[in-house]
Amino acid sequence: MRSSLALRMFVYFVIVIVISSSIVGLVLYVQSTKEVDKQTNELLTQIVDNAMNHTDMYLKKYDRATVSMMTSTNVKEFLNLDSNNFIPYFLSIRPMKEKVLQPLFINNPEISMVYLLGYNGLSIYDHNADTSDFSNSLLLDKLDSLKEITDKDGKLTIMDWSFLDGKLALTRKISDRQTSKIFKGILGIELNIEELTSLWKGIRLGETGYFYIVNDTGKIIYHPMSGMIGKQLDIKLFTKLRENQNQIFDYKDDVERVHFNRRSDYTGLTLVASMPLDELRAPALNIRKTTVYTCAIALIIALILAYRFGQSIIRPIKMLENGMRKTEKGNWTHVAISGRTDEMDRLTISYNMMVSRLQELMEQVYAEELKNKEYLLKRQSAEFQALQLQINPHFLYNTLETIVCYAVVQDSQEIKEIVRSLSYMLRYSVRADLEEITLANELKHVLHFMNIMNYRLGHEFEIEVTVPPELLLKKMVRLTLQPLIENVFKHAFPDGIESHHQIRIDARMEEDDFIVTVTDNGVGITPERLEELQTKMAEQHESTSQLPVRIEREGGIGLANVHSRIQIVFGEQYGLSISNNETATGAQLTLRMPSQREERSCAPVVVAI
Repeated sequence: MRSSLALRMFVYFVIVIVISSSIVGLVLYVQSTKEVDKQTNELLTQIVDNAMNHTDMYLKKYDRATVSMMTSTNVKEFLNLDSNNFIPYFLSIRPMKEKVLQPLFINNPEISMVYLLGYNGLSIYDHNADTSDFSNSLLLDKLDSLKEITDKDGKLTIMDWSFLDGKLALTRKISDRQTSKIFKGILGIELNIEELTSLWKGIRLGETGYFYIVNDTGKIIYHPMSGMIGKQLDIKLFTKLRENQNQIFDYKDDVERVHFNRRSDYTGLTLVASMPLDELRAPALNIRKTTVYTCAIALIIALILAYRFGQSIIRPIKMLENGMRKTEKGNWTHVAISGRTDEMDRLTISYNMMVSRLQELMEQVYAEELKNKEYLLKRQSAEFQALQLQINPHFLYNTLETIVCYAVVQDSQEIKEIVRSLSYMLRYSVRADLEEITLANELKHVLHFMNIMNYRLGHEFEIEVTVPPELLLKKMVRLTLQPLIENVFKHAFPDGIESHHQIRIDARMEEDDFIVTVTDNGVGITPERLEELQTKMAEQHESTSQLPVRIEREGGIGLANVHSRIQIVFGEQYGLSISNNETATGAQLTLRMPSQREERSCAPVVVAI
């Protein structure tokens, strides 16, 4: 499956955006949650502290009020009355109410009832509520219970029950002297329970949060639900309250709630703030939702922008890719630019310029190549045919004259051999194709040439051939060896052929080249003439069509013919080279051709032609 750059780029964008958004959102949520929890804890602590301070201040007011009652002479006299003498008791009731109890009601209208219960068995009470079923006998019945509940040191005590329903009862032990620890009675005040609620009215603990007060035994002193007052707090909850003094903790009953408690040093009571955990966690949850929604929206927007950004890069690249594919198929296609004049447009413009230039160059190359191929084929065909057909007519004329002479003089076998050799040579020479023949064929052609030459010379002349048998089947060009032999007879022996004259044909391998040499012991070539011939042979590739003509005028058609045909067939690195012998007189003509195949090595064979 081919990988898509657009898909990879989009995936990379998504990964980067998701990771960065997740990290930012997570860090923001964690830090915000910590800060919210910290502020919530501080706020809850402050709320409970404020509520406790308000409660203590509220109770201290009644503490001071009860202390002022203890300094009253009417109270002291009442506590010291004889329970068996009812006349002083009845006489003290009116002054007690007018001078002690009534002023307390006036200064504190929230008081529902005030009572004084002496250890002497006498009691007095007054109230602002409708309590038709209340009597002194009820007070006396609770005397022993009040003695046990009320603080033994004479401190103000908050009761976990009251004589009147739904009231908050405060009691303290009193004596006839302010500094005396010998107590002679109990002073009790019962308040409207709503008074504590009004103290905490400005303090919000959520929709369902509330305060409640418990004593050291776990009894509920105050609760917003009046039915809970006086009941024992759940033992597990009370244990956690004692273990987590001044700390926030979770407790799950029907609903998981958060509790924070503070014990008053003044009253010894524990004020507990309770609110649902969901409400306490609401700010953190809101932050989390906000963070999630914000990150999701930002992610969607970022993905859309990433997609559009990726497409703005990929679209021009795809257009360039499609253009390149069409160009590969030979359809030169220009890519349209977007008009934004950015890097992609500049790249597209450069690509279009490159395509235009390549198209022009390719058209020029194709045209030149077609022109060159056509010219080369015509030129090679014409040159080869011309070179192939350039056979020295003088040899044929002389041969024919010889045949005529022999025919006139006598009817002899010589005429038959000369005509047969001439027939073979003509048949071998007139072929004009590029067929590669073997060295053995060329040697056979040289043999027929020598049959005729021996008759022309008037005596036998043998050519020494030292060619290894494995090289006889090596390929070479037709009519390249016999012209060299003819050139030797023409130029090497200008004074005639003597018995000491010789011609030798050799063949060998040099690396990957096949070498055939023709050497003689004639007069050789002058240095000036040799340098001239070598220079002209080296310039063969510059003007192949004119070289044979120049060499014909200056040194014979045979050499130029051979050299040109070898280069046409095998290439310009091959051909004919001319030099003088280094160790003897005479010249050496060397044919260099490529080797076609490896042959098994054998000892050289010496034959005479």
